[in-house]
Amino acid sequence: MHILGIDIGGTKTSVCLGNERGEILASGRMSSEKSANFEQYGRDLAQLCASIIERGKVARTALQAVGISAPGPLDIKRGILIAPPNNPGWRDVPIVALVKDILKTPVYINNDANACALAEYLFGAYRGTADLVYLTFSTGMGGGIIANGRLLQGITDTGGEVGHQIIERDGPLCGCGQRGCWEAFVGGRRVAERLREKIRAGSIKTALLDKAGGNLEAINMELLAAAAREGDEFAVAEWNEFSERLAQGIGNLIMILNPQVVLLGTIAIHLGEFILAPLREKLRKYAWSWPLAACRVEASTLGANIGDYSALAVALTGMR
Repeated sequence: MHILGIDIGGTKTSVCLGNERGEILASGRMSSEKSANFEQYGRDLAQLCASIIERGKVARTALQAVGISAPGPLDIKRGILIAPPNNPGWRDVPIVALVKDILKTPVYINNDANACALAEYLFGAYRGTADLVYLTFSTGMGGGIIANGRLLQGITDTGGEVGHQIIERDGPLCGCGQRGCWEAFVGGRRVAERLREKIRAGSIKTALLDKAGGNLEAINMELLAAAAREGDEFAVAEWNEFSERLAQGIGNLIMILNPQVVLLGTIAIHLGEFILAPLREKLRKYAWSWPLAACRVEASTLGANIGDYSALAVALTGMR
């Protein structure tokens, strides 16, 4: 069985040819950053798909399905990208119809976090785990939930939007317009913004600015972790607050969903036990001991290639 996966990100679009076992036969990528002209993007995508299929030595007619993993918000039933945040020129883009017209085969779409949860369920170290939560844990905090072996999609396709659970009434403003969202406390972009605000506002003594080469705008999660490792007082305090809020949100998910495993993406993949160890310790305050004992909290095992696997997983799930 041959399937094509298309992973649309904020800066790049990846295309891969694979099979039902998650084996990647050929792959490539192109820029999608600030592609205001969707018609040109469509032409570039058609060329890339043709190139990948040719390199994989598969006839186009042998393709059985295409899966698209894309940032929300989406209208999954109609196959439309409503308003991708990193492509302001795209509004109500019929991406599924476009790809179907290019490849003449069934096309399925889901948001990137749901797609990653499907990838872990089908191809990851915890494949087949009936109750699984995947958290993107990157610039924002997206989520995908597998419950009793099925993706929790929800009636409006917003199942899994765990980053927008309110964990503090009248808390910081989130990009979604609400206040106190979990993402506003633990999303990498918002954490970095808060660090800059605090340093800019007061005479804080911290090595963070030196690590950023004196450039306040260069401060990010990686530098915060590095400074905290070295015992910088400000960085340690901020890291502890960050991991506390992370535990608060995950504790809620463990109590509501009772999963067997919670898998964390980008930040946990890069920082490993430096974030996972304190997180597991703090979780004791936010979840009962027996559901917590039954749940593993780990970094994603699919790593940097999860985008390819996620798009293939969307195709396979759509065919079922």
